[in-house]
Amino acid sequence: MGRFTTRLQRDNKRPSFAHPVDNPSLPVRQNLRSEPFTASEFTMATLESARSGNNRQPFDALPQPANYDHPAAAPFSEPKILRWLLRMGGKTVTNRNAALKVVVESAQPAEDDWQTVASLCGHRAEDFAAANVELPLTAAEIDYFRRNHRETDMLVGRDFLAAKCDLPTPLCELYGLYRHRARLDTEAALFVAQATGSTRVAQIMADLLAIGGFANGHECIAHMTATYAIAAAFDTAPLIDRANQEAMRRLQLPIDHPAHLLKLSPDEISVLAVNLVEKNVLSASDFLEKANLLAEARQDVNRLPAHQHLATAIGERDLPIDQEWVVRICAGYARIFESWVAGLPEIEAVLNPSGAARQ
Repeated sequence: MGRFTTRLQRDNKRPSFAHPVDNPSLPVRQNLRSEPFTASEFTMATLESARSGNNRQPFDALPQPANYDHPAAAPFSEPKILRWLLRMGGKTVTNRNAALKVVVESAQPAEDDWQTVASLCGHRAEDFAAANVELPLTAAEIDYFRRNHRETDMLVGRDFLAAKCDLPTPLCELYGLYRHRARLDTEAALFVAQATGSTRVAQIMADLLAIGGFANGHECIAHMTATYAIAAAFDTAPLIDRANQEAMRRLQLPIDHPAHLLKLSPDEISVLAVNLVEKNVLSASDFLEKANLLAEARQDVNRLPAHQHLATAIGERDLPIDQEWVVRICAGYARIFESWVAGLPEIEAVLNPSGAARQ
C-alpha cells in the first residue's frame, strides 16, 4: 500500500468534532461510543453541560445555533434602562410609574435633529431655545421629504439648462441649481401629500427654507462687483406652497374623479410638478436680483444678534417688503420665530393687511 491510503482509513484517522473522548464533559453513549454525535445531540449536551457548570465557558457567552427554539432572555431589563436614563439625568426615583414619567418628560430631541434643522434654516438650537421654540421637524421627517422625488431625470434637465443659458458660468450654475431644487421640492411636496394626505411636513419645510434663504445669505459667491447668496437657490418656499395648494385642491375632489391626487401615477405627478414650476419659477433676472439683495442684507446685519437680523433688514429697507419672496420670508419667521417679529408694523402690515387697515 505504501503512502496511499483509502478513504475509510483517512476517516478513521480524522478527529471527530464532538466525540466523547475529545470532550469529557459530554455524556458517553454506550452503544455507539465510536460514532460521532449528531448536531442536535451535541447542542443539547453542550447546553446541559453549561447549565450544570462543568463547562468553563459561561452559558451567556456561547453562540446560539440558528435553529435554537428556546426563548432568548431580553438583553436589557426595563428597570435597568430606567436606572441608566435617570442616572444620566441626575435624578433618583424609586417608584416605577414616577420613573417612567420623569423619563418621558425629560426626553429631548436628538442632536442630529437640531443639526438638520439648523442646516436648513441657518439658526442653531440655541436660537430656538432662546425664542422658546420647540423642534419644528425631526431629521426623519426632513429626510422623508427630501427623498420623495426622482432626481435622475431632473439632473439631465439641469445640464440642458446650463448648456442653453447665456449667463456667466457661476451665475448660470446658481440659477440652474435653483430650478433644479424647485422641481425636486415641488415634486416632493406632491408625493408627500399623496402618501400622507397632509401638507404639514411640506408647509414647515417651506418655512424653514424661506428662513434659511435669508439666514444663510452670508454664504455667497462673487461675480464682478456683486455678491449673490447661495441660499437663494434653496429657497423654494413659494413653489412648495403652490404644490400644497394644488394637492389640497385635488384631495377635495370626489374620490372617483380621475384628477384626484390619489389616482395620479408617479409619472403624472412628475408632469404636474414640472408644469407648476414652469408657471411659478423666477426668471433669471428676478432670481439674481433676489440672490444679490439677500447677500447684501444678510451681511449688513451680521454684527447683530440673530433675533434682530430680519427686523433690522426690513427696517433699513435692505429687503423690499413689496416683493413676494420677502413676504414669504416674513411669513416663515412669523410661524417659526413668532416672538422675533411680533409687534413689527412693517411685517404685520404685509402678513395681516385687513387688521392693519382697521387700525
